[in-house]
Amino acid sequence: MNHELSAEVSRLGGDPTDPIWRWLLLNGPHGPSFTWGQAKSEPRSYIGVEHLRETVQERTTQDSTFPTRARSVAIIALRSSDVILVRRAIQVLGVVGSGSDLELLAPFANHRERSVAADARACVFELRQGMKER
Repeated sequence: MNHELSAEVSRLGGDPTDPIWRWLLLNGPHGPSFTWGQAKSEPRSYIGVEHLRETVQERTTQDSTFPTRARSVAIIALRSSDVILVRRAIQVLGVVGSGSDLELLAPFANHRERSVAADARACVFELRQGMKER
């Protein structure tokens, strides 16, 4: 993790050496090229949010606390001024979040950065869909 990201995590009150923070910032299918649906830029039938769900499930198999810890870190990351970090947090919440996170996400749907707003709207949709399925 570079110095700027480490400093941002510390500023938010997180621990940059924590594997969950490292995963949020450096690994996973989430990030600037994340897709919520089928995209022409991705191979046929690849959908980023489905890949993220699979990744979270694999990690949960290894560590049952992973989703809860990832959700906690993502909620903290929403306070960042770093657009990519906020987008990653929103994307992760689309998989590990819950209905109680909708209120936290609502302001991001009108974010000045269009990519953040789009991610927030898609995340809210995913969470609401998940609530209907339960």
